[in-house]
Amino acid sequence: MLGNLAHGLVERFFLLPDALHLGDAAFAAWFGPAFEGIVAEEGATLLMPGRRSDLESFRLQLRHALEQLRHQLGRAGVVKVVAEMELDGQFAGGELAGYADLVLTRADGAQAVVDMKWAGSKFVDVLKENRHLQLAIYAELLRQKSGAWPQVGYFVLNRGQ
Repeated sequence: MLGNLAHGLVERFFLLPDALHLGDAAFAAWFGPAFEGIVAEEGATLLMPGRRSDLESFRLQLRHALEQLRHQLGRAGVVKVVAEMELDGQFAGGELAGYADLVLTRADGAQAVVDMKWAGSKFVDVLKENRHLQLAIYAELLRQKSGAWPQVGYFVLNRGQ
């Protein structure tokens, strides 16, 4: 559930027209009501008696993750983010389709596909050992559309990395 809530909130954030240029105060003003809204809509179990510490821990982790993601995208020169981008294309076995968590574009046109995970420490090894099949498929589908290979990566939300 936490992963679904986190994905949903990140998607909502990047639907804001000025998401990449939002200042820290404006982000803080947006985050509180947006977090409360998504929890009320999709995470009611976090509002049950005895779950307050889980709710507050999740709130802090997710806010930290979004703050880190915003800053990392700014440092990388990202000018466009599309959340839950639908990708489709051809493979030898037929047609494939899916939704990439985040597709990032820099001013120079370079792109990256980022898969968000709520938790885990194995994803650095997955990349090093060439076991990132889902990301590779999304990269190929995006390459079929754009003509250039995107970079790929994971963003682990509960760690903000």
